[in-house]
Amino acid sequence: MKHRCPICHKIIEEHHQERSGEVRFFPFCSRRCKLIDLGAWLDAEYKVISEPSEAPSDADTDKQ
Repeated sequence: MKHRCPICHKIIEEHHQERSGEVRFFPFCSRRCKLIDLGAWLDAEYKVISEPSEAPSDADTDKQ
């Protein structure tokens, strides 16, 4: 099975990963790409967007 590294877009074959020990970096091709992705999360380059929750705000709880 083949997949593409989400950072450098290198095509990686599954049997190649098992032989070289790269399977520990999945879905990335290398430690370098794994760390680049981690850095992007830490620098807030990636965001998880969600709908606002229906939890009561501070103003709503003061009324009670």
